[in-house]
Amino acid sequence: MTDTTTKAPKSRPVSFSPEELQRVIAEAVAAATAQAKAEFAEAWAAKPSATNGKSQASMQNEVAVVKAFKKAGFGNVTPHEDVRTFNRWLSAGYRPVEGSKSLKIKNLRLFHRSQVRELTIEEKAGLQAENESAVARHSSSVIPITGANPH
Repeated sequence: MTDTTTKAPKSRPVSFSPEELQRVIAEAVAAATAQAKAEFAEAWAAKPSATNGKSQASMQNEVAVVKAFKKAGFGNVTPHEDVRTFNRWLSAGYRPVEGSKSLKIKNLRLFHRSQVRELTIEEKAGLQAENESAVARHSSSVIPITGANPH
């Protein structure tokens, strides 16, 4: 009858010093980090790159804006210059003319430069007063976290 059990290998004495073990671990970590960086760079290069700091979606939105405004008869338009949202026109000192209609492109409602008028001095003062009162309303309702609980 033959013995089918295997014997456990003899354990060898430790041959690494703590410093040598740290060196081996550091080499392994450096190799894994370099591999991860290479894989990341490879994956990043595979993505479509942005042009002029604009993403692919942003460029598609701009093309859609130009097409929609050209179809509506506004001629050549430049997004972010000739075409803006209501609030963007307000911040630039303009307001859409009463009765003018915005064009809805994707999730935006946009007005053309020909649809806006400059704000009057009274309107600017009114907007400034509204902004100041809104800031005062919101700043007065702030409850400090560090304060003691009044209850």
